[in-house]
Amino acid sequence: MKPIILKLSFILLAFVLLPSLSQAETMYAKKSGVKVTAEKSPTSKVVGTLGVGDQVQVVKKDGRQYQVKLPNGQSGWVFKFKLSDDKPAGKSSGSSLSGLTGKTTIAARESRSGGSIRGLKETTEQYAQGKNIDPAHRRSVDAMVAFGVSDAELAEFQRAGSVGDYSGGGQ
Repeated sequence: MKPIILKLSFILLAFVLLPSLSQAETMYAKKSGVKVTAEKSPTSKVVGTLGVGDQVQVVKKDGRQYQVKLPNGQSGWVFKFKLSDDKPAGKSSGSSLSGLTGKTTIAARESRSGGSIRGLKETTEQYAQGKNIDPAHRRSVDAMVAFGVSDAELAEFQRAGSVGDYSGGGQ
């Protein structure tokens, strides 16, 4: 009789534990350079870094932070806006506005100004010369194009402004 009770207890335990194990949600990194930290704080020790499209299993959701399990078995915390339900199709760099927003696409109306923010193209350069646009203005456009922000500068900006990873979810 005891073996039957033991078997029934084991089966009952399996029914209790298996649903929680099967509910782990698969998500993907939206961009390269996503930090997985030991604690929920973005200043916590980094236990792993994800590349664009890397898969993780979400173990726990706590506000803006998700506890994830990496393919190598390690676990840590990720800012939820850096993950997606769908595997990203293309490559994404870590030095874009998606570092602040997690957004990797832009609306068509936003893309219309794309040529103007990348500096003067050859035809635009010829137009500028033909219209006698001040060379200082053209140099200013070139300076804007050359401007870059390092990952450390972006992190400091986010920390100071309480945005992105530092927006208040478990610091």
